[in-house]
Amino acid sequence: MTLSALKAKLKVTTGTQIGDVYFDWQAYLNEVRDKVYPVVLWQLDGSKFTEDLRTSTIQKVRILTLNVYGIAFFELDNDPITVWDTLEAKLKVYMNAVNAMSGLQIANIDKISGQYASEGLMSADREIGIIYNGVQLKISC
Repeated sequence: MTLSALKAKLKVTTGTQIGDVYFDWQAYLNEVRDKVYPVVLWQLDGSKFTEDLRTSTIQKVRILTLNVYGIAFFELDNDPITVWDTLEAKLKVYMNAVNAMSGLQIANIDKISGQYASEGLMSADREIGIIYNGVQLKISC
């Protein structure tokens, strides 16, 4: 599967409450207040991968390791804990939908490492988020 095909699959948010999906920090940061929250950002830039380059009839598998960011708008009078709880619930639905897609599997979905990001860490906008570090996306080529 090419990266273009992967992006097309990951942009599908049907059945989830994810507003938009991005793959590039600069594109995300340059988006002028038209973001539909919550947002998921797959950090393809700088991701690592492993694959078998030998030619054979065996189905090719690539494992891509990258960070995934869930980002929500944060009103100053909101409780950040409540926003994180809501965002986390929406991200779980989205990540499980990705895991169920044909040709994709989140290999470490049972033990994803994450962290909560406070306002100002994601961007200059009023946003807070959740960062999943080292997500291993198993792609059947």
